[in-house]
Amino acid sequence: MTSKSELASLNCSLARALAMVGDSWSVLILRDAFLGSGRFGEFQRSLGIAKNILADRLERLVCAGLLIRENGPRYALTDKGRELLPALVALAQWGDRFASDGAPPMIFTDAEGRPVDAVALAAAGAPLDPSDLRVAPGPGADARTRAFLLSLSRP
Repeated sequence: MTSKSELASLNCSLARALAMVGDSWSVLILRDAFLGSGRFGEFQRSLGIAKNILADRLERLVCAGLLIRENGPRYALTDKGRELLPALVALAQWGDRFASDGAPPMIFTDAEGRPVDAVALAAAGAPLDPSDLRVAPGPGADARTRAFLLSLSRP
């Protein structure tokens, strides 16, 4: 199994983000923070997670800069943490479609109660099909990443 430090050392933004966000408990803590939870006991009641595991995950999320402690025992999302919302909604929507047998337990809505549109890929305002998507080396790509991406090049 790959460790978080090994993930963080990969030349890949997705791997580095996964190392920062952590495991499934951390993602669920972030979900609860988006929903308004902020106190240790609120997270614990919602998730039924052991207190030692919760304390560890909260500390990791604070160290990663996704949560901050404010007013003692309260946790709040940072700007960095709030920017994860589209990714979490997209993952939840994927789960609604493929992991909830047609009966999602929660639905994201706007303030008027309208379901949030599915998170989708687009370029210049036009939707992208997965076959339209390309990946090019970014400014942080090392030689190995460049070679890998070159080996995947589509005509």
